[in-house]
Amino acid sequence: MANRPKMDPADRAKQFLPFDALKGFREALAEKERTVVPQGELSKESCPEDDWFLEESL
Repeated sequence: MANRPKMDPADRAKQFLPFDALKGFREALAEKERTVVPQGELSKESCPEDDWFLEESL
């Protein structure tokens, strides 16, 4: 082996970082995979079993 000067530990650590060829690709995939469910409105007719809870909290 050739006699080389010691490498700075921070520079040496950079060699082992994961390589991201497509910057932002993972974030774009995560955004695309997110499921958006429209929020429905609650009414007394839609949840009759919860009436006791609503009446007690008033």
